[in-house]
Amino acid sequence: MEDNGKRKRTDKKLIRMQVIKAAAEAFSQKGIKNVRMDDIASSLSISKRTLYELFADKEELLVEVVRIHREEVKEYMANVAMKADNVLEVIIGFYEMTIGEFKHTSRFFFEDIKKYPKVMEFLEESRKENINSAMAFYQKGVEQGIFREDVNYHIVQEMISGQMDGLLKALPDCHLEEIFETLVFIHMRGISTEKGLKIVNDFLAQLKREHKSN
Repeated sequence: MEDNGKRKRTDKKLIRMQVIKAAAEAFSQKGIKNVRMDDIASSLSISKRTLYELFADKEELLVEVVRIHREEVKEYMANVAMKADNVLEVIIGFYEMTIGEFKHTSRFFFEDIKKYPKVMEFLEESRKENINSAMAFYQKGVEQGIFREDVNYHIVQEMISGQMDGLLKALPDCHLEEIFETLVFIHMRGISTEKGLKIVNDFLAQLKREHKSN
């Protein structure tokens, strides 16, 4: 009986992760509004009852999708930071990961997510938690001679968090990747010293070569 109970808990955990993965893919590709809980259940060949036993509603599922994505990003960035020689290599690693995600993400996802207060509350709490680590990151860049000393990095941090939303509204015909790429490289160039700019320019030159070869 104990083995059966353990197996059921394992199966439930496995199904839960499958639901989160399927929801993450569907939400990013189609937008949140366009994906019903029924669609997710059907895609996994599970009953609606099973789905609602795991998640009370779409918002609860979305919170978990966002939470797990945040943990995956943190893990990825920790691995990048371990191998990086300087802070710009970490930003470049984040850029490469995000560009890869944006190629498969609909604008509707970012428009729809604002309609879910629990998700927005989670994102705001996450942003607050990240402030101290972001400031430490910028300070490390200053110490490495890569970021400028004469910049208020609290202002920089607030600019980054708000500009993407504003540009998505202002430029409805632009691809997500193009908007993000422009923001990232304006940001990096604006705060970099001559030493930092060389790293940025070398990376941009490499990107151009890769685009031409493709």
